[in-house]
Amino acid sequence: MVLNKKIFLNSSSINKDDFIKISLSPDNRLVPDLRDKLPGKSIWLPANKALITDILRKKDLKSYFGVSEILTPDLVFLIEMILRKKILNSISMTKKAGDLAIGLDAIKTQLMRREHCLIVVAMGAKSLSDKSFFSSKNVSIFESLLEQKDLEKSTGKNNIKYVGIFSKNFKKTIQVDLNKLKGFIDNH
Repeated sequence: MVLNKKIFLNSSSINKDDFIKISLSPDNRLVPDLRDKLPGKSIWLPANKALITDILRKKDLKSYFGVSEILTPDLVFLIEMILRKKILNSISMTKKAGDLAIGLDAIKTQLMRREHCLIVVAMGAKSLSDKSFFSSKNVSIFESLLEQKDLEKSTGKNNIKYVGIFSKNFKKTIQVDLNKLKGFIDNH
């Protein structure tokens, strides 16, 4: 079984940031450690629903951790839920910091003044992929990963389909988590 980041990185197109740390709790439960803070033995797995599901089925996972039984509640669902919550909390913090544009008009206005942007498009909203105004190497667009109601809750506004993050620090953090979440959505 492959449990080494380097082997995954050498054998595929997976980015070094697209890994999920899974730790073993004292009661032999596998726990996602998305903030890389839990002590003890752990494994790093690509943020890919199919790969994680396959690896969790393998018996040599028990021998890796040195236990006779491992409890794996719906780990894939748990990871996806934690990622969504983490992303939405970051969007909320971005708004509080004044680095969030809500709606396409506000995003366009900010894009004319600022260089970097991360745009999150809610599920069901019109795609921005064919809009040349948003085509730039400094603009990243993530579509159909979050629901409109989630964006509304994280921004405190109604009818939100598009948000733009204009802080380099928030952009990097949120983009890493969106890439991980994409590995779970693309594999449904």
